[in-house]
Amino acid sequence: MRTTDINKIKAIKESVLNLSQDVGLSNMTTAKIAKEASVSPATIYLHYHDKTDLLSRLYEEVKVKLHEGLDQAIDQTQNLEVQIGQAIRFSVAQYRKFPKQAYFMGTLWSNQELLDQHAIEFGNTMESPLADLFVRIQQSPEYSPLSHDVLEIFFTVPTLVLEREPKMDEKELNQIINMVTKAIKK
Repeated sequence: MRTTDINKIKAIKESVLNLSQDVGLSNMTTAKIAKEASVSPATIYLHYHDKTDLLSRLYEEVKVKLHEGLDQAIDQTQNLEVQIGQAIRFSVAQYRKFPKQAYFMGTLWSNQELLDQHAIEFGNTMESPLADLFVRIQQSPEYSPLSHDVLEIFFTVPTLVLEREPKMDEKELNQIINMVTKAIKK
């Protein structure tokens, strides 16, 4: 792929991230993406079948990016309560580091009709370190026997709070981690 193609693809992806916040996914059109990226709509169709394909591929890419390093963040030699805190802190740090991408992920996951089946299935797969942590939680006699889906919802609470309170400090984060931990304990 030529350098100009790589730059155009980056511009297209950045446009999608910007427009998802500025106009929303339902108002985002291929024409608006092209205009924002300073490319022709035909350029988008050279790389993606349609808007669904573009959103789906970017969703998969962003999910991988947001979970990079999760395996190093969770220290399995620590007790489960510490590991829960580590996983949540990692998610919050990634949200702060990549706010556009995190917003895009959350918005698309709430509007799955905009994704193709492959992206939905990809979204339903859990990163191994988090899945392993959930299994350890489920097997622990200290914690309630909750499904992966329910645990995942509890683990997203801090980032939902962060969306509303971007300046959440360490004390508030600790309170939320404690609340999540208490909520899933027996």
